[in-house]
Amino acid sequence: MTGIRTLRIMIHDRYEPGDVAVIHPYAPSAEVESFLISMGYSNIADEPYEIRHNLPDQSLPDHLPSTITLRESRTGETRRVSLREGADELYEYCQRVRRTIREVMEEFRNCKIPKEYIFDVFPHLRPREFSIASSVIRHPRRVELCIAIVQYRTKLRIPRKGVATTYLASLQPGDKIPVGIKKGGLISLPKDVHVPIICIGPGTGIAPARSIIEQRVLQGSNENTLYQGCRSATKDQHYRSEFENLASQGHIVYRVACSRDSPEGVKRTYVQDLIAQDSERIWELVGQKNAWVFISGYVPHAGFLYSLLIFSPHKIIK
Repeated sequence: MTGIRTLRIMIHDRYEPGDVAVIHPYAPSAEVESFLISMGYSNIADEPYEIRHNLPDQSLPDHLPSTITLRESRTGETRRVSLREGADELYEYCQRVRRTIREVMEEFRNCKIPKEYIFDVFPHLRPREFSIASSVIRHPRRVELCIAIVQYRTKLRIPRKGVATTYLASLQPGDKIPVGIKKGGLISLPKDVHVPIICIGPGTGIAPARSIIEQRVLQGSNENTLYQGCRSATKDQHYRSEFENLASQGHIVYRVACSRDSPEGVKRTYVQDLIAQDSERIWELVGQKNAWVFISGYVPHAGFLYSLLIFSPHKIIK
């Protein structure tokens, strides 16, 4: 189960469509406390330790401070262990049911890890990357993110929440968080605003598509087509009113496929179906007007989408 949040963060860095916000989350304090108790670290959890980089051939996380306590260092969320022997048993016990290290250590309570080995056994919490959903032209000191708040149950029926998204969902207006901007490296927009673009964004993949559309419209372009894929118009058609408003003003051609809104017994409609329906217009945009195409998000049918885009009813784009 997921819920969607729009997160607005004030920043001073510039960014471009396709860039990502890098956020360093914190694990829930209750989980950290439970881990410290299970490992017998409670009495020394707040003692400061100096971190020294002794092996030049190995790197440390760039956000790791020079002095840290055991409480500050723990995440309680790592699930993966790598072993060659007993790989099948390891998969069944750990990965398949998504056990955390904390849960494993609580089952094997006689196993105690010396604090000197804590960074070897328990990796530091990694930063998370989220595609930016806004244009710096409209928001010169702010980024907007479209974030799916992850909640589910494991095969053992244990409730689980995404570490980063749970942390972000707990934030209150005015809270300060560590965040940076990373270049996406994949997107550059046509310099000529008259060159058409086609954006395809399913689910939260709509975030970079929105950033592109917003920037193009502010630059004066009306040659924009957006295909949005979602399950239901009432549940996850993100930025619906905004896109419909742009379409009514002639800034974009807006095509949306709501796969779960079809009546019972009627074939579901997906983005690839809309592209197939629009094949002649697609050919005009891509084959004759040299349109740029951007596909973002989790696209299991990306190869099929690509084939639909390059094959028209009569010609092949080479």
